[in-house]
Amino acid sequence: MPTLAYAAATVKRRSRVKRTKRTGGGLLINKTVVPVPGVEIIGCYDAAWSHLSAGDCRPRTCYQGNRVVTVKPHQWILHKTLADDPEVLVAGKGPPGASHKTADYWAGSPLHGGAHLVTGHDGIVACLADLWLVEAYHATVSNRYSVGHETCELVGGRFYEAAAHATIEVCLAGCEALGIQLQTPKKGHYKGHPWKRMLDGGKNCVGIFGHRDNTEHRGRWDPGEILFEMLRDRGVESFDFAAEEDLHVWMDRQRWLNGRGHKLLVDGMPGALTTAALKAEGYRSGIWALGTSRTHHPRTRVRVHHVR
Repeated sequence: MPTLAYAAATVKRRSRVKRTKRTGGGLLINKTVVPVPGVEIIGCYDAAWSHLSAGDCRPRTCYQGNRVVTVKPHQWILHKTLADDPEVLVAGKGPPGASHKTADYWAGSPLHGGAHLVTGHDGIVACLADLWLVEAYHATVSNRYSVGHETCELVGGRFYEAAAHATIEVCLAGCEALGIQLQTPKKGHYKGHPWKRMLDGGKNCVGIFGHRDNTEHRGRWDPGEILFEMLRDRGVESFDFAAEEDLHVWMDRQRWLNGRGHKLLVDGMPGALTTAALKAEGYRSGIWALGTSRTHHPRTRVRVHHVR
C-alpha cells in the first residue's frame, strides 16, 4: 500500500509536467492521435495519471551542428514489468487497473524510469507520452532511438491473453504509423547477452526488440518469447541481427529500389528515405512486410486524426 509520503512525491513530480489537451483515446505520435482498432487506449492526459513525470522523460532531440533537431525513433522495445521466470500465457483478461498502478509506480519511484506505453492485465493500454517527440527512460542507451512498451505480468511470469493481444496490435499499428520496419530477431536468437550492435543503443538496428537485447541486466524473460512468436505469426519478418543479416537483406532491397530510379544510400538501414521509396513503389506505409496493394494483408490500415 503506498505511503502518504509516496503519494505526495507522486503528486509533486507530476505537477512539474505542463499539461496538454486530451488526446481522446489513441497513440499520440507527433501531436497526432492514432487509434488502434479493437484496443481500448487511455490516451496521454485522458486521465489525471496518464502521462510520464518530468523526471522520467525528456524531449527526443539532439544537436546537428548548431541546430536542435527531433530524432525519429526506429526501434520498438518490448518489456515485461517483472520479467519473471518462466512466462505463462493465461487465458482471458485479468483484473483492471494495472496500467494505472504501473504509471503511479513510475511517477513515485526515485529511479527515474518509465515507458511510453503500458498494457494492463485487462488489455487496456495507457499511452503516457508522445511516441515520437518524447524520449522515455526505459532502455538506457537505446532511449533516444526507441519507443518503450511495457506489458504487465503477475508473479511467476503469468500474463493474460488480453494483454498480449493488445500489445501486439498496438505494436503493429505504432510501427506502421512511425515508419518502423516490421522485423524482429530470429527465434532462439537470445544467448544470454545483448548484441554488440546494441552497445551504442542500436543506431543501425531497426525493428522490434526486447529489453534483453540491449542490456545484461534483464535476462531472457524481458520480454520472453511469446510476444515475438505472435509477431512472427502476424507476418513480421525475422533476421539474425547479431550476424547483420538485416543489413545485407536491406542493402539488396536498396539496390533494387535504386534500379527503379531512387537514389538511396546503400547502407542496409531502412530509414526515412528508404521507407519513402517503398511507399512510392506502392508498399503500404512504406513497410516492406505489409506488401503492396497487389497482396492481401489481414491487418487493418491505421487511421489517424489530428489533435486540435
